[in-house]
Amino acid sequence: LLNRLRQMARISSVTELLSAVYTETGLLSIYSAFPDGEGRLNNLQTFYQLVSNFENSGPKELMQLLDFIASAKERGLSIAGNMQDKGAVTIMSIHKSKGLEFPVVFLCGLSRRFNQESARAQVLCDKDLGLGLCCVDTKLRARYPNIAKRAIGLKIIKEGLSEELRVLYVAMTRARDRLIMTYADKNLDATLQDMAMRLEMSSPELLCIEAGCPGDWILQTAMQKTEAGALFALGGNPGCAKVSACPWDISVVSGSVRDMCAFDYEDDASVPAQMIEKLRRSMSFTYVHTAATAMPSKLTATQLKGRELDKEIAEGTRQEKEPEFRIPNRTVTKGKTYGNAIHAVMQYIHIPACTSEDNVRKEIERMVQEKLISREQAEMADASGIYAFFRTPIGEKLLSSSNILREFKFSVLDDAIKYYPDAGNEKVLLQGVVDCAIVDDDGITVLDFKTDRVTEETLSQTAEQYKTQVQAYASALTRIYQKPVKSACLYFFALNCFVEVI
Repeated sequence: LLNRLRQMARISSVTELLSAVYTETGLLSIYSAFPDGEGRLNNLQTFYQLVSNFENSGPKELMQLLDFIASAKERGLSIAGNMQDKGAVTIMSIHKSKGLEFPVVFLCGLSRRFNQESARAQVLCDKDLGLGLCCVDTKLRARYPNIAKRAIGLKIIKEGLSEELRVLYVAMTRARDRLIMTYADKNLDATLQDMAMRLEMSSPELLCIEAGCPGDWILQTAMQKTEAGALFALGGNPGCAKVSACPWDISVVSGSVRDMCAFDYEDDASVPAQMIEKLRRSMSFTYVHTAATAMPSKLTATQLKGRELDKEIAEGTRQEKEPEFRIPNRTVTKGKTYGNAIHAVMQYIHIPACTSEDNVRKEIERMVQEKLISREQAEMADASGIYAFFRTPIGEKLLSSSNILREFKFSVLDDAIKYYPDAGNEKVLLQGVVDCAIVDDDGITVLDFKTDRVTEETLSQTAEQYKTQVQAYASALTRIYQKPVKSACLYFFALNCFVEVI
């Protein structure tokens, strides 16, 4: 037997091999004779289904199946069957229940609406009817489906309803002894009244097509039975009720979910006091790290205040910006647009060439020609203000420095307690973009350019708002380059002055 199965394993699929093993060894008959034979038989059937599903993607060899099972066990996946205790409840989809039978079946969710989105697309296709499009009336500025689209849409709906009917038939025929079906409706009175009127006037085919959920078909059938008194009391008797050979037990349950689930454990002597106390402790559990659940996993150095580039690096992708509409005959020189223009110029300008105001203008024109900045940004950039920066002590140091960082993007894992007092030992991913930094042998100088409209009176208050941002830049550069920060400054172009924050 083993030799024959080994020969078969070389030329047959694993499903055929397993079927031969079951047949020639009589495993199904042997294990079904055990006291727990039903569960063992289910295990064997489940294993056969597992092998069949594994082979669906293409021919597989026995060794591949064994590797798959070993890999599933290593990941902790269970491939056991339905080896259940008596009285257990099995929850499964209708499609998965095909071929199975159960003593009692609960068919729930009959009020689920049919999905008919495929019939509402802009363009409908059918192999027999062709394309269905919408007609456009340019004068009335209206659009409506043409006859072809209506016909294709109706065909799609009919085919979908046919499939839903087949699925409902499969679900209802899974029960061996009793079938219990549930349907929920907020306005059951109106639904039943409308259905009673339709049953008297419409044909069965039309009623079937107009159904919006499986429950409509069930209610239409139930309303035609003499035992549907509970439904007649709400919607009226359609006058077509008949006595059936298999009577239904039809009832209507009203009330909220809270009313149905209200149990008084205190008055129930069958529930032990220890169990009640355990339930109370479980239901009153409070997560210790609640603050961490409300804390973001990523944080920008500007704390969501500043340039768009800081937000972009935080998400790792460029965001779509809202369109900016300029007022005619008016030059926009302040605000976000002006700030982006200055930062773009300071990013791409050739620093050693900034020895005069004319050279700065030439550099701005060069950036336009090389399409590093737009012509509009070049017009906003103040060459005299930029040259004034390079005449400061730090600006002159930039002219002679070789190791300069500009628009330096960073991501570091930092202690969240620095930014959120209740964060505990949590970590946060700190991200940002440093405008400019000078990395010397003895330390780092951090520069952050600001184009805010400030005065001598509001300078200190504005600088205080950006203090945390620059300190975050300094902390990140210290960790990255393993060097101390000698100085960290804010430079305000409006006043041509520095404010040191470290």
